[in-house]
Amino acid sequence: MRKLLLLSTSILFFSCSQPQKKQAEEEKTKMEYIYDATYLDDFTIGNPELVLKVQEMHQYIISKDFESAVNYLAEDVEFWLEDGSTMKGKETILQFMIDGYSPIEIKDYKVAVNLAVTGKNGDEWVLLWDNGTILSEDGTSASFRWMESFRFENGKIVVMNQFSKPLK
Repeated sequence: MRKLLLLSTSILFFSCSQPQKKQAEEEKTKMEYIYDATYLDDFTIGNPELVLKVQEMHQYIISKDFESAVNYLAEDVEFWLEDGSTMKGKETILQFMIDGYSPIEIKDYKVAVNLAVTGKNGDEWVLLWDNGTILSEDGTSASFRWMESFRFENGKIVVMNQFSKPLK
């Protein structure tokens, strides 16, 4: 009898908690924002393998293996850089990496946050917050925080958008 009472109480407890969970989920989806997003405002967690691709690409850049780094890029890739400039095409970006990263060292590289998200329209993104110190040939150094977003199509990066902020 005691076991039956315990079982009945458990079933009642779990069945009562389900409508509350469903109601909370429905309320979350009914949220009305003050500003409507012009692109997307509804994402789900995406493919973690894309995060690994971004990390591998960064590893190749830091080790100055630029030929391997650009293998993650689509032929018509577009980079929107922190200074507001835009670059298009895999070969252009390869030359940018050779010219820009060969004379420097990236030290103390750390990832703060990286996650893959997929929009309801099917766009796949990797969002990355990272930081590190740039050591120039003349011995000067500067530390930065970066925020980069990478959009993927067919397993290749088609867009990279970058922002940076000096660390103090």
